[in-house]
Amino acid sequence: MNTHDKETSDLPPGPTDRTAWQTPEYTVVETSLEVTAYRLADR
Repeated sequence: MNTHDKETSDLPPGPTDRTAWQTPEYTVVETSLEVTAYRLADR
């Protein structure tokens, strides 16, 4: 099949791959926010 086409399609930042080009700090903040929201909802 076209496995190479699938790999090259991941290079440009698409809607589903936005976190790929985001900074690690942004990912950490997003994760901490998710954890906080989960704890608030789990009360």
